[in-house]
Amino acid sequence: MPINAGHEYFKAEKEYLEAQTLDEKIARLEDLIRVAPKHKSSENLLAELKTRLKKFLEKKEKSKKIGKPSQKGIKKENFQCALVGLPNSGKSYLLSQLTNAKPKVTNYPFSTISPEIGTMNYEGAKAQIIDLPSIGSVGFDQGIVNTADCIILVINSLQDLDKISPKIQKSKGEKIIAMTKSDLLDNEERRKLEETIKSKKIPALLVSSITGQNIFQLKCLIFQKMHIIRVYTKEPGKPSTKEPIVLSENSTVKDVAESILKGFSQKVKLTKLTGPSSKFSNQIVGLSHVCKDLDIVEFHTK
Repeated sequence: MPINAGHEYFKAEKEYLEAQTLDEKIARLEDLIRVAPKHKSSENLLAELKTRLKKFLEKKEKSKKIGKPSQKGIKKENFQCALVGLPNSGKSYLLSQLTNAKPKVTNYPFSTISPEIGTMNYEGAKAQIIDLPSIGSVGFDQGIVNTADCIILVINSLQDLDKISPKIQKSKGEKIIAMTKSDLLDNEERRKLEETIKSKKIPALLVSSITGQNIFQLKCLIFQKMHIIRVYTKEPGKPSTKEPIVLSENSTVKDVAESILKGFSQKVKLTKLTGPSSKFSNQIVGLSHVCKDLDIVEFHTK
């Protein structure tokens, strides 16, 4: 019996048939049900699709109970941020702007079916950014939300915060609010939104992955949440290193030395320091001196 399906349905059907993993099949089948015709001729088709989805979900639940996860675990590297948002919030596009990742970007919901990972390199400091499947998706990983060092709430409107908040109650990480798609607002809409954010004291940053608005500022904000410093080292008579040593805030000159080589601090005879924590260039400091971001340390050994 003809179901009078449109192009969108056949496109979704093709993606479902090409799905490989269980999570992919579930996500694509959900898409298929969403775009399937809703009339009397399609009742049997919808019933069959929903039955198939129910079986897939039961299979996924069964695999959880016997200890066989449907997706690989993610190894936490460096500072970890998780992008959390509702369907079509712009997380994938934002990931592509913040990191080296090239995720699939679509204009339909639930296109991210498993976590996408990228690395943000901010002037020598690296952070692992994870684009989680949208809230409501079967691939949404609550565990990553709870353990990530930072949660970036990706929203399109302030009302989205009420829907996201229940999902981040157990999260211990820092919070950043990124309101995407600001390029779709005209000047008056943007002005009113900024006034609302200011009056309600909501720490939200308006960003656009299309125009690049505030993407650099967002990277700076992520860096601030990392609570780290970058320290460069140099040998006497030579320029400083191009790559910094990344340490936690309030690290000392001794920490810098030990990060180069365990026990190296015992060989240090003299230390000269230039940078934000020094009173002047090439200031002689002790091992207990507390460093600041972008300091340059020159070690003289015995």
